[in-house]
Amino acid sequence: MLISSAPHLARRLPAAWSNFYHRRPCVGKRSFVVLLQVRSVITPAESAADFEEMVASTKRKYYMLGGKGGVGKTSCAASLAVKFANYGHPTIVVSTDPAHSLSDSFAQDLTGGTLVPVDGMDSPLFALEINPEKAREEFRSASQKSGGAGVKDFMDSMGLGILAEQLGELKLGELLDTPPPGLDEAIAISKVMQFVESQEYSMFSRIVFDTAPTGHTLRLLSLPDFLDASIGKILKLKKKITSATSAIKSVFGQEEPRQDASDKLEQLRERMVKVRELFRDTESTEFVIVTIPTVMAVSESSRLCASLKKENVPVKRLIVNQVLPPSASDCKFCAMKRKDQMRSLDMIRSDPELRGLKLIQAPLVDVEIRGVPALRFMGEMVWK
Repeated sequence: MLISSAPHLARRLPAAWSNFYHRRPCVGKRSFVVLLQVRSVITPAESAADFEEMVASTKRKYYMLGGKGGVGKTSCAASLAVKFANYGHPTIVVSTDPAHSLSDSFAQDLTGGTLVPVDGMDSPLFALEINPEKAREEFRSASQKSGGAGVKDFMDSMGLGILAEQLGELKLGELLDTPPPGLDEAIAISKVMQFVESQEYSMFSRIVFDTAPTGHTLRLLSLPDFLDASIGKILKLKKKITSATSAIKSVFGQEEPRQDASDKLEQLRERMVKVRELFRDTESTEFVIVTIPTVMAVSESSRLCASLKKENVPVKRLIVNQVLPPSASDCKFCAMKRKDQMRSLDMIRSDPELRGLKLIQAPLVDVEIRGVPALRFMGEMVWK
């Protein structure tokens, strides 16, 4: 049975093997037809993602997908973004993973650090890859300009310039000589700030984050707390220095110092609090854990879920990717592999951290999911 358009795929798949055709651009103006053969899977009720609920609200929503490296986070995030856009939500998908997987997933270059319209979409879908290495190079070159003044310009572009200004006033410029730990996450946070506050992005009602592997993701989520505390300490230190300076200047009858810088730093602190509240807002934000059915991946997912709960980040769904479909004619290897996977799924159902999540099983397919037609097809299988 030939299927001409992916959105209708779920309604037209037969019970066994189905052929799914799509056109993919080739060199020059020609195109060729690629055959995807995917076995359909009869999944239990627990595998429904309740996409109707995810798409229903007109309020802006943020979805963060994360988990162990190599489990298919990017494909799941990209397919979710495509489906949101197809259902009428102008959508942005952002990758904080330095591996550039989002470019590979959409089969186009998204590494410029700015929003790029996704090719092959009829609805508004924009994608962005944050390039940490490029940011580090910019940071290093900026730190060598004008005795550190370039760093402020660089951090200004991320909305963090006032923090550099305060460090400079406190003679702590040496802290800016090298990129600080967590710069990747700081850049991602600055993008979140832009999405939250900028009128430029107000039209987008769904923002999907394809996060880096687990450790980076947890740093991203905890960074607002860290910066809030750090800014608080800087403000206290600034206040002590200002008080001492004021006392000295008053003796000589000099005017009181201006408080503009401290006011700006307080504004940055308030923005960080806003981002922290956004991450923890059950009405607007959800973290979706992606894993595969192996003992190691399930164990890491359990620890991630515990950490997210500790950070008060809302988690409702768990995607188990690459599940082998059932078959009456399994080879010995397939039968053993499937037996191991079923054991891992049982682990999830009994795990105290994971068993309360909505379980979504995504089947292993025999082709690479790449390009909008394939992502649309994957979205029909996963986001039901």
